[in-house]
Amino acid sequence: MSGKVYGVAVIGLGKAGRVRVRDLLQYTSHGDVQWCLKGFVSRRTLEIEGAKQLTEDEVVTREDVDAILICTENGLHERLVRKGLENGKHVLCEYPLALSLKVAKEFFEMAERKGVILHEENIGLLNDYKEQLEQSTPWKHCDITLKGSYNGWVEDHKTSGPPFVCNVSLIETACHLCGDVKAVGGTYSENEDSFHATAHLETPDKRTVTISLRRFKESDGREKSIIFQLQDGTVLNLRPSKTPGAKPGLFMRDFYNFMEEVTSGKIDQEMKDRTLRSFQIAEDIHRIIMPKSNF
Repeated sequence: MSGKVYGVAVIGLGKAGRVRVRDLLQYTSHGDVQWCLKGFVSRRTLEIEGAKQLTEDEVVTREDVDAILICTENGLHERLVRKGLENGKHVLCEYPLALSLKVAKEFFEMAERKGVILHEENIGLLNDYKEQLEQSTPWKHCDITLKGSYNGWVEDHKTSGPPFVCNVSLIETACHLCGDVKAVGGTYSENEDSFHATAHLETPDKRTVTISLRRFKESDGREKSIIFQLQDGTVLNLRPSKTPGAKPGLFMRDFYNFMEEVTSGKIDQEMKDRTLRSFQIAEDIHRIIMPKSNF
């Protein structure tokens, strides 16, 4: 192993943040790369064995912290990403990286100038779905569906981003599996108990993709599906082939990818291009389905 041990800190201890802290304490190396969890930031006062609670300013100014993982609600991402980059830290941020294409571009440019890595998480792509699709007969239509609940901020389009920015991972999934797509239509409706947003996308050869996003004040849980209608009339319902609960988990595999970028000194170009293209598509969709909104 190399002599360098990278100091890492986690900001935000919601579900993702807690998993990140747990895994970073359990796994401290991957191949020749070593790291050490220096601490975490939370609005709550918490005690976690093996991890020290730090302030936000400590995390971005301490010389022994090389990288920060941002796991907060969406509305805080832009301020924290900017603060981390300005202080020369490598940054991994849960999606969405920002709330607009303009700011996302600015962040990648800032990372390049500072000579640090900027990585947007999307664990929904860490599977063999693309391989399953490539082994099937050609497809003609894809339905990507997500149903979930409100959580106190995801339903607030002003602070968390409009539907397909807040849930930009759905568009990233379409780009990853279906290739080059563009927005051609969609709908949006809401009432006091829920909202429903749809996006209609199209490939250059006129194959179609529909993304349906529903959020409810009260829900039985989160459900996501990706279903392809194939040209031979059959249906491909994509399911993970890896055993649920397999170790390391998806968040840790995402961290491994981030650390490969850090050690190589190069931002993953495919991730960057997909991230920026997905923001562009999201904004195109919102101009169609929410033309009077000013996000």
